[in-house]
Amino acid sequence: MDFFDGEAGGRDEPAAGAGGGCSGVTAVLLGTAVALAVGVAALFDLVRDLVP
Repeated sequence: MDFFDGEAGGRDEPAAGAGGGCSGVTAVLLGTAVALAVGVAALFDLVRDLVP
């Protein structure tokens, strides 16, 4: 997987090369972190609604 472009100019720059990669493990960890953040936000929202 390739989540990251070359330098700030992106792939349009010839010097950017083939670019880096992102392993499947990193993708799963990032997805888990995002899901955990969404879950914690939803939990706090639920608790806020329960407290008068």
